[in-house]
Amino acid sequence: MAILLVTAAGLFGALFTATFYLQDTLRLDPLHTGLRVLPMTVLMVLGAPAAGAALRRYGACRTALTGSALVVAGIAGLSRLGPASPWMAMTAAFAVIGAGFATVMVTATGTVVGDAPPGYAGVVGGLKQTAMNIGPTLGIAVAAGATGSAEPRMSPTLLVLAAIAALGLLPASRLPRHTARQEGRDTTAASPARASSAHPARASTPQPAPARHPDG
Repeated sequence: MAILLVTAAGLFGALFTATFYLQDTLRLDPLHTGLRVLPMTVLMVLGAPAAGAALRRYGACRTALTGSALVVAGIAGLSRLGPASPWMAMTAAFAVIGAGFATVMVTATGTVVGDAPPGYAGVVGGLKQTAMNIGPTLGIAVAAGATGSAEPRMSPTLLVLAAIAALGLLPASRLPRHTARQEGRDTTAASPARASSAHPARASTPQPAPARHPDG
């Protein structure tokens, strides 16, 4: 839950800051502002299936660490941009953020909801959604408070948001490191052991010899 909260805070805080920067500082209209941010949405959609495959192959820990690092790198990349920066640099930074957030979302959902006890998947899913609602509120509040004085660069606010998103690296490092293949091998190896313990070898019972009848 914590990784979702801080990652969502960093993402939505950065989006809030960048939107005001694009429209108030660069004087872009809403259409061109949306086009700059569009790669983030595209990578969220396209990155989800790839994140699912990475989760099965590399495990939750490495996948979540990669996603969190991408979000931090993307926000930090935005902080280095100024009015003279090329538009492709900003779209690339948003694309990195989108890919990272998709990875974190898929990993957190698969790990938290998938590992929930039977009958509690709905409760755990509700808690996950609560974290997703609190995170953006926190990020926008931090961004609004940090952008009190307008500057030609977004670096002060975005560096704070990158630091908040970086807090997700700690819970990500504590996620399980095993992969789906390893789980399958462990389950397969444990099944014969459980079967043998549940059904111990039965000692052979000697059968009585057939009775002999005297010759008539």
